[in-house]
Amino acid sequence: MMNRLFGITAACSLALLSATGCAASTNSNPDPSTATGGLDEELKKHKCDVQGAPAGSVPMVSTELIFGLDRKGTQIPEEQFQGFVDAQITPRFPDGFSVIDVKGQYQMSTGQIIKEPSKLLLIYNDGTRATSKKLEDLRTLYKQQFEQESVLRTDEIICVAF
Repeated sequence: MMNRLFGITAACSLALLSATGCAASTNSNPDPSTATGGLDEELKKHKCDVQGAPAGSVPMVSTELIFGLDRKGTQIPEEQFQGFVDAQITPRFPDGFSVIDVKGQYQMSTGQIIKEPSKLLLIYNDGTRATSKKLEDLRTLYKQQFEQESVLRTDEIICVAF
C-alpha cells in the first residue's frame, strides 16, 4: 500500500534527514496554527557551519503534516488522498515534497489506544508567513474534506544540502 508518489523525493528527503545531523529546535513560533509567525527571521540567524553539516548546507524549515486516514470507522481510500495531493498540495508546493506512509497511535482520554494509518507530508520550505498560511490552509481543507479533528504540524529549522 506504500504509495511512492515522488519516490525519489521521499528517498532524498529521508537521506537528507539522516545525513544533515544538524537539526536545531529553534522554533520560536509555539502555535503554527496562527499562521502569523513565520520562521524566516529565525532562518536568517541560523548557521549551518556546525560540525557534521554537509558542505554548502543552508538553513531551511522542515515542516511535517500528519494526515490521519480513518474517517468514521472506515479508511480514506488511497485514490481520495491522492486526489487531495493533486488538487491541494501540488499547486501550493510545486517545487516538491514527500508523502510517506506511517502508522500512528495515540491514547484517548478514556485510556483507549487508537491505531490509525496516516500519511506524513514532508516539505522543506522558506519559513515565511505566506508559506505558513499555505500549510495552515492544507490542514483546514483536509479536516473539512475528510471530517478529521486535527492534522498534526511540526516545524523545525534544519540544515539542508542539495
